[in-house]
Amino acid sequence: MIRHAVIAAILPLSLAACGSRPDGETAAAATNNSSGNYLAQISQLNEKERNGVLFRAISDAGRACQGVTRSTAGPELQGNPSWVATCDDGTPWVVSINDKGIATVTAVQGTTPKAG
Repeated sequence: MIRHAVIAAILPLSLAACGSRPDGETAAAATNNSSGNYLAQISQLNEKERNGVLFRAISDAGRACQGVTRSTAGPELQGNPSWVATCDDGTPWVVSINDKGIATVTAVQGTTPKAG
């Protein structure tokens, strides 16, 4: 019985791993907002709350980060706002989020990100 539960838990993860993203770019979908108005909600957050959202996106994307210590607005990417989030180890990430809650996490050019 336990074997079946383990297989059932691993199967969706292995199927999700089949997709690939170009050169260090990873997308992560937020799953806890039923209203779908992600950008408006993010714009109302203070920096500490926003850092939590950005940490979740970085972590869900499989990047090495134990916490986001600061974040600043970045350039618009493909029509979506972005933020430069700095992890507690000093690694910066660009996190772009669309209004559907899909976050794209990319290493800042010229830095060497740590594996997650």
